[in-house]
Amino acid sequence: DIGLGYFIFDRNYLKKIYYKLVVMMLEIFATICGLIQSILIMFKRKENWIFYMLNILSLTLFSLTAHLYGDVIENLVYVIFGLLGLLTWYFEDITKKIFKYDNKMRYTKTSEKIFYFMMFSVISIGMYIFLSSTNDPEPLMDAITTGMGFTATLMMAFKRVDAWVVWLVDDCLMAYIYFILPDKALWLMSLNIIWIFLAIGTWYTWHKDYKENN
Repeated sequence: DIGLGYFIFDRNYLKKIYYKLVVMMLEIFATICGLIQSILIMFKRKENWIFYMLNILSLTLFSLTAHLYGDVIENLVYVIFGLLGLLTWYFEDITKKIFKYDNKMRYTKTSEKIFYFMMFSVISIGMYIFLSSTNDPEPLMDAITTGMGFTATLMMAFKRVDAWVVWLVDDCLMAYIYFILPDKALWLMSLNIIWIFLAIGTWYTWHKDYKENN
């Protein structure tokens, strides 16, 4: 009986070690892809969307294991936005035909600001109602960052310079969320801290590009 109990304990212990190792590898991989993507987009390289997709897929798996269901839903939608980003950055001629304008760096117009604010509000409220019925550890914060993430990604796909102001706030909140998780996601927290500075740098490079071409 003692031998059997030891075997069961040892097997369960190995499962926990394996689980933590898989989660850590997902976290590290997402961190690396996210860092590469951030640097590429700061210099307006279209290849950033490839690493964006890799980052989102790994973050989806990580968020699922951490019970951040808002992030899971958010990341699945990000996949769609990522495909839109690939379209608008890789196939500008097709983009021009579909959306009827040149996809150049620019700031949002007043009508666009209203649309993006409404988009953020509806998504955040809807996500909070949903997340409140789950075991999400931070339903309000998760809902707000979900709304901000959707909005900023769509703005980024259409090369709106002020997307990086939204990303700056979102990265600050996400760094806090990863820090207060029961099992602190220190790699992802560190990535979001780096993203804070990259958001500032990217806003500067995009703003400079906008000033030079307008």
